[in-house]
Amino acid sequence: MILLQRFFQICLFKAGPADVPASHWLLKLVCLIYFSVGTLVSHVDHPWSAALFASLSDTLLLVAVCWLLVSVRGMGERFLQTATAMAGTGAIMGLFGLPIFLLFRQVESQGQLTSLVLLLVLILMFWSLFITAHIFRHALEIRPGMAAILTVAYTILSLVVVGLTISGVA
Repeated sequence: MILLQRFFQICLFKAGPADVPASHWLLKLVCLIYFSVGTLVSHVDHPWSAALFASLSDTLLLVAVCWLLVSVRGMGERFLQTATAMAGTGAIMGLFGLPIFLLFRQVESQGQLTSLVLLLVLILMFWSLFITAHIFRHALEIRPGMAAILTVAYTILSLVVVGLTISGVA
C-alpha cells in the first residue's frame, strides 16, 4: 500500500524516482502490472494477440530506454528506481485511461460527449508526459527543458515501436 501511495505521489509530482525502493523483485512485479494494464488498454482497439505484443514491446522499450539513459549519464545505480517509477506510474495512468478509452468507444458518434471524452484523453496524455519528464529530470539530474526533450523523443519512439508491432512489421 505504501508503494502504491509512492507511485501516486510521483504522479502528483510530490515524490521522485529516488523515493521508490531499488529492488529487482519490485521492478519485475511492477513491469508485469504495467504489461497487464497496457494489454488491457491496447485491447480496447485491437485483438488480444496484437495487444499482447504491443504491450510487450512497450514494456521492453521502457526498460531499455531507462537503462540506456541512466547508463549514458553514468548513473547506472539509478536504473532500478527509474524503471520502477516509470512502470508504476505508467500502470496508474493506464488504469486511469482504461475507463476513458472504453467510454470513448461507447460515445464515438455522439458529438458533445465525444468532445468531453477527448478532452479527458488530452488531459491524461499531457499529465502522463509531465510525469515522465518529472521522472527523467530527477533520475538523470537534468534541467526541465532537457527532460521535456527526452520525454518527447521517448514518446515518439514508443509510438513508432508499438505502431510497428501492432501493424505486424516488427
